[in-house]
Amino acid sequence: MAKTGLIFEGGGMRGLFTAGVVDALIEKSLHFDNIYGVSAGSCHAISLLSEQKDRARRVNVDYCTRPDYFGLRCMLREGSMFGWKLIFDEIPNKLDPIDYDKVWQKIGPLKNDAEKSDGDVAETSAQPRTNFFVTVTNARTGQAEYIQPRNNEELIAVCKASCSLPFMCKSTLIKGIPYYDGGIADSIPVRKALEDGCEKLVIVLTQSEGFQKKPLKHPALVKLLYQEYPKLTKSLLRRHENYNESLGIVRMLEQQGKAIVLRPPQAVNVSRTERNPDRLNVLARTGYELAMKML
Repeated sequence: MAKTGLIFEGGGMRGLFTAGVVDALIEKSLHFDNIYGVSAGSCHAISLLSEQKDRARRVNVDYCTRPDYFGLRCMLREGSMFGWKLIFDEIPNKLDPIDYDKVWQKIGPLKNDAEKSDGDVAETSAQPRTNFFVTVTNARTGQAEYIQPRNNEELIAVCKASCSLPFMCKSTLIKGIPYYDGGIADSIPVRKALEDGCEKLVIVLTQSEGFQKKPLKHPALVKLLYQEYPKLTKSLLRRHENYNESLGIVRMLEQQGKAIVLRPPQAVNVSRTERNPDRLNVLARTGYELAMKML
């Protein structure tokens, strides 16, 4: 059988479109050999792996108006515009807990992985294993890395790293290495999926057809702010080129019948930091209805 892959682009709160798609995928009980999550897309992928319907929507819409979710208060307390304590601790572990057992039933521990710690779960033979890759950007090299988490703590840490937007957040340290948003170096990891042997893809984008990313407006400011990481600066300044090249590959695969591409049917009137629950719910419903129709 052809090896299958699922790709979730990021996009902050535009990812509510992806949240709707997640519910459709859960209803359809579709299996993918590989799943690739970028930024917010990595968090939505967890709700898919845990088969917790509506969770991907809830964890954003139900908390986005709280002052400890986003804003100046978060910056003063945590050094980031997003409230990482709420988003990556209180919500997934207490307020709307992830079904970690279900996640590890799907992705299991890596084969021949000698590293064991709390949260590791033995792989079961009841269902085929899914390889889950979280895309992050190494601040020192400026390159994308695709990390397969091994336990609960690492699962949360790599998703936090993948969501650490430059200009708005501090880097996230993993084993002493600073990481930023995975979308800097690889917003749509379609090349990675092809390199991994995926022949059939479902690609979930958060911008409508015809979107093209534009260059950053103030390159001198970028170089000043991230002078400690010149290779990261280079990736930031080339991000639009890499993104648009990836879109070209996505279109080619779509035309060849090798990919089903789910994208908002029209330009999204939701910003990356949108906090209007009504708009977010409409976008989630749009994703759900489109996915149920196309899949």
